[in-house]
Amino acid sequence: MKSLSLTFLFTGLLFLWGCGKTEIVPVTMGTPNEYKDPAYGFSMQYPEKWLQLGTIGKALFTESQEMANKFIDPSKGIEGGRVLVEVFPRGEMTMDDAITAGKDVLGQMQADVSPQTEVTIDGRASTKIPYSIQATSKTKIYGYEIYVPGDTATYKITVEGYGDQYQAHSAVFDAMLASFKVPVVVEKLPDVWQASPNVSSLDTKYFTLPYPENMEFVDVKKGDKDYVVELKADRQDVTLHIDVFGAVGLTVDKVWEQNKGRYRSRGTGETTIDGQKTFWVDYSPMSKVSSRAYFTVKNDKVVRTTLNWFAPKKEEYFPVLEGMVKSLKLK
Repeated sequence: MKSLSLTFLFTGLLFLWGCGKTEIVPVTMGTPNEYKDPAYGFSMQYPEKWLQLGTIGKALFTESQEMANKFIDPSKGIEGGRVLVEVFPRGEMTMDDAITAGKDVLGQMQADVSPQTEVTIDGRASTKIPYSIQATSKTKIYGYEIYVPGDTATYKITVEGYGDQYQAHSAVFDAMLASFKVPVVVEKLPDVWQASPNVSSLDTKYFTLPYPENMEFVDVKKGDKDYVVELKADRQDVTLHIDVFGAVGLTVDKVWEQNKGRYRSRGTGETTIDGQKTFWVDYSPMSKVSSRAYFTVKNDKVVRTTLNWFAPKKEEYFPVLEGMVKSLKLK
């Protein structure tokens, strides 16, 4: 009888141990989202429930900010997976230099690094470096870096999973890597500039802006504004600039009254942007350059859109810039 009781006790302990194990639930893509970097042109699909939390040239895909925080500070956040894509322009760093720098960082993090191997990403021979990092006394971060050679830059893709989540995300990681596309460089024609028929979209918390893919982003200072962005065509004096700042409870009429006196007006008018009442003013900030500023208010934010174009070629540039304004969607 005593032997039988011990048998039941041992069986019960095995049952409790089995129930205590955490089941690894595979993460799925669902209906994927697609990100296309507005400055460097690379693209990647990511799971339906994930977010893109990075910046231009440094895209971070994960489920939440709390999940992203876990990889920075193991004492906080939620365990999960993430994929980071970074761009290193060829003029600033070669692919070999990027790999060396990446290995140096892994060394500083005391990572256990495995030998590098060759993989193929978007049809290009790429370098993969697997590693693991002891995040806590019981849990490791597993991952790998892949360096993809492009025509004008090296693309570094970092894939990481926290503990068992690395295995749970394996199918998602594979699908994201399979979707990664390096931009194709198209040689510009030297004669007359034309807007590319291929259009991308800049999606911000304040607006969505479609733009021709052959317009480039300009590095501008944010200053005291909530958000600032600028794109240019083939000339420094052909740009579309948007800055967003607080309306502090004022209507668009009041905002216009406060700001119109700051411009040496060559004409004013009223229109709509995405159904919102909008005032505009034409002026000339310098010789052979013409400008137009639009003032719109949505959700207590002033969205000021400024167009600049080379005056002798207005017919070449202004219709493109004006079309972008008419396509602006406010949030």
